[in-house]
Amino acid sequence: MQVPEPSMQHRVMIEAVENHMPEVVIVDEIGTEAEAQACRSIAERGVMLIGTAHGERLANIIKNPVLSDLIGGVETVTLGDEEARARRTQKSILERKAPPTFPFLIEMRERHYWVTHRTERSVDMLLHGKKPLVEVRKRDNEFQVIIYEAPIRRDRYGDTDTEYGNF
Repeated sequence: MQVPEPSMQHRVMIEAVENHMPEVVIVDEIGTEAEAQACRSIAERGVMLIGTAHGERLANIIKNPVLSDLIGGVETVTLGDEEARARRTQKSILERKAPPTFPFLIEMRERHYWVTHRTERSVDMLLHGKKPLVEVRKRDNEFQVIIYEAPIRRDRYGDTDTEYGNF
């Protein structure tokens, strides 16, 4: 369905699911809280959802208060002394609030270079200061897709990249 005005995208998304019972909904440029909530509602109804959102890396989505609901949302949790010691962490930590709307997240780093995350696992690991294992896909000079598994690493500026770099 075409969206007549961008401000109506969330309404059209819900209308499409309620009135037309699609198997798949594709949403371009999820950018508002209403659109993120509509995506969650659609996913909870069992409709396959494919969407795009602007953010260079998964870490950008985690930090974005409007879009973080797409990856389950983030909340600050205060641990007891014993639990903090057992986890070897501070008493206040960040944790994911809910299951993510999208089970997979793909970072399009370049035209022929993508990083695929299992959203729940990658978000949890990043919030706990660990390196998630991701799948890196790139096209070689003959346009064949090459797939690697690689841990994410942080550079000295706090940005994330894979062990394989940007190719």
